[in-house]
Amino acid sequence: MRKNIKILWLDDEWEGFGPENRKKLVINLLEEKGYIADIKEFEDFDTAYKELSSTERYDFFISDYNLNDSKTGLTYLEKIRDTNGYKQFVILYSNNEYSVIKEDVIGVLKNKSLDVFSNFTFFSLGNGSERENFKKAIDVILCRWDELNAIRGRYMCENAELEYRLRTKLDCVENEKLTYSSLIEKFKHTKIHLNNRKNYKNLFEKWHALVKKRNMLAHVEELYDSKKGYYIKSKVNIYDEEDEEIVIFENDLDNERKSLVHLKKEIIDFLNKSSY
Repeated sequence: MRKNIKILWLDDEWEGFGPENRKKLVINLLEEKGYIADIKEFEDFDTAYKELSSTERYDFFISDYNLNDSKTGLTYLEKIRDTNGYKQFVILYSNNEYSVIKEDVIGVLKNKSLDVFSNFTFFSLGNGSERENFKKAIDVILCRWDELNAIRGRYMCENAELEYRLRTKLDCVENEKLTYSSLIEKFKHTKIHLNNRKNYKNLFEKWHALVKKRNMLAHVEELYDSKKGYYIKSKVNIYDEEDEEIVIFENDLDNERKSLVHLKKEIIDFLNKSSY
């Protein structure tokens, strides 16, 4: 699991206690969650805009709402959305009152291509605790990492239940020498009549593939694609075969969970049959 979180932070005034304190807040909040903040600071809108087209990958963006030259954090948000396929979360903060910021935001949402699902938040520095405001935003941002990595745990959990049901069916719960895959083969050869095995060939192939996927997801790296977003990738050498690879994009998580649930139900229904 990736630990470093790369942040592009735009503020036209980095001098003084306020900006530095906010930076320390974000660093500490990420550290409390087990992440390391890698912050790149910019104080000029045009320079920060050019950086969006660089080869660097940023995990989320923070910007002062009130920038120089009549530009605002919303202007920057528009540029982020128009550049390099960025859909990452954006945090905007301002010295203005909420009423002023909300009016500006509504105006931009009405007249620009941005919409209410544009994955950003804003808050007034004079309204409430800065720490609490940043914490709420970071909690939302990190849900993406948690959800992407949680699919690994889901595969482990669902397979653990299937393995236990299988061991119970074969009356070998305490026999730890038999691996999960070998148990599947034992069930096929001891519980299913030879003439019926072809009827269940597809199910057993999917079950073995499920076990292999669980094993491969035990060790993954988290990567990013500018068009498809975040994903996890696992590589494993299967004896003399070529390296195999499992890739799961964040946009595919719903389908992954749905397929896993359906296959698990199919296997459980199969195990619950009285005869084969």
